[in-house]
Amino acid sequence: MTDLKWIEIELGAIRHNLKWVRSQLSPGVRLMAVVKADAYGHGAARVAREAVKAGADSLAVLTTGEASSLRAAGIKAPLHVLSPVLPGAARQTARLGVTATVDAVDQARALNAAAGAKGLGMHVDLDFGLGRWGIPPKRLNDFLCALSRFKKLRLEGLSTHIAYVPGKNTVEAEEKLRAFARLGQALKSRRPGLLCHAANSSVLMDFPHWQLDQVRIGNLLYGINTAKSKDAPLKRPFKFQARIIALHDVVRGRSIGYASEYVAARAMRVATLPVGYADGLTMEPAERLISFGAGFQYWGLLRGVKAPFIGRCGISHVLVDVTDAPGAKVGDAVALPVRRTAASSHIPRRYV
Repeated sequence: MTDLKWIEIELGAIRHNLKWVRSQLSPGVRLMAVVKADAYGHGAARVAREAVKAGADSLAVLTTGEASSLRAAGIKAPLHVLSPVLPGAARQTARLGVTATVDAVDQARALNAAAGAKGLGMHVDLDFGLGRWGIPPKRLNDFLCALSRFKKLRLEGLSTHIAYVPGKNTVEAEEKLRAFARLGQALKSRRPGLLCHAANSSVLMDFPHWQLDQVRIGNLLYGINTAKSKDAPLKRPFKFQARIIALHDVVRGRSIGYASEYVAARAMRVATLPVGYADGLTMEPAERLISFGAGFQYWGLLRGVKAPFIGRCGISHVLVDVTDAPGAKVGDAVALPVRRTAASSHIPRRYV
């Protein structure tokens, strides 16, 4: 293989994770697989196909543009746009046949005008404090009355995304979920078949009794469990790797890296990797100012052995300490930490 850096994505791990989530759901609860942001950097089209095969009922994207990319890739599964569809995107939304999120009358008016004879489904989103979009819960009835004059639109769901951080605001989250469920139940009495959904990955794990009609799963699908209450037998499908392109022996006391910020505390074997913050790695140095070899914050893994970062991460290279990885040689692959959504789209993806 000639690639110096690549991202390896194990599709079987994604299927495993989705099937595990499915096993945690109560009978009749639908599973929406979140593939926004290019499926958290995993590749939206590939993940969408695997998710549907593994039992996802629908797929969630952030924008109509993301939905368009999936349709162009041949994805025919039900698609849901999580952010409000602006009037300028109404025609595209109708053409794609996706479910829209609405939180303003002008959005609904544009969607109604663009909808064909079959009409268009929509979900209304409520803002319970996150503040990103959605209408205040106290305005729900007035908003629904305003929407009632748009005859081509079907209210299919009621959603919210509470501002819950695992281990932080549990009591507040429980109160908001209960309040949302109460509103949803009252509305469902007048609109049978309405889908109420508030559970993302962390809510599903920490508040499984609030699955309601549907869960929206992102983090768990990609092997990330932020919950404090429960472990999950997830697999990590994403591995960012780069090959060693140079090796150097460094004597104790030598300064290396930008601004000579790092001083070797011992004789070291140092490897150069052709990746940097342009690829999604951190821009932070291993330590602030002068480093004397302790307190590393970041590292790669070479055959299971930690290889700590040395000094600052450059735009297209980083130095790592491979002293404790005997036999390290040019061409060896080192697995690196990177926020998946920050990983450059130019880095080749290998699907296994």
